[in-house]
Amino acid sequence: MNRAVSLLAFFVMAIPAMAMAQPPSLTSLTPTNGSPLGGTTVVLTGTDFTASDAVTFDAIAATSVTFDSATQLTVTTPAHAAGAVDVVVSNGNGSSTLVGGFTYDAPPVLTSLAPTNGTPLGGTSVVLTGTGFTAGDAVTFDGLAATVTFDSATQLTVTTPAHAAGAVDVIVSNGNGSSTLVGGFTYDAPPVLS
Repeated sequence: MNRAVSLLAFFVMAIPAMAMAQPPSLTSLTPTNGSPLGGTTVVLTGTDFTASDAVTFDAIAATSVTFDSATQLTVTTPAHAAGAVDVVVSNGNGSSTLVGGFTYDAPPVLTSLAPTNGTPLGGTSVVLTGTGFTAGDAVTFDGLAATVTFDSATQLTVTTPAHAAGAVDVIVSNGNGSSTLVGGFTYDAPPVLS
């Protein structure tokens, strides 16, 4: 009799536990955007996460998935082209999709600058025009760093470094990539008294 009662108690406790296995539910993530180069740390929030969860960004596996709790995962994004992608959390109980949940930022694109020439002594103020600029942009003239002021996502104002006379490449770079304007700026030759 005691054995029968024990077995009955086991099944009564086990059945609800088995019934509680639910598919994961992904409700949000932070941050919601990052570099197309990958490597962004993202915290996923939801319910019914497990230590065996897999996470994908547009069907590409996250480079790492850390189980923090049943309501939180920390992942590292894989590389991907710019744009919004679906994020999926899946395990043996099912899956959950956050449609367009993460956006890969576009890399900078440098299209023009003005003026296109200046003194080899440096100190020329140059306005760079393009897209995908950020407050953390770095600008170089033939590998030499310029002083950068972020005006907007489409404009930067920089001060040229000193450089020998001649045309040089101008590069804008940030965590999302880089863009080069080949021969975009010319350092004027100094006067020569002959």
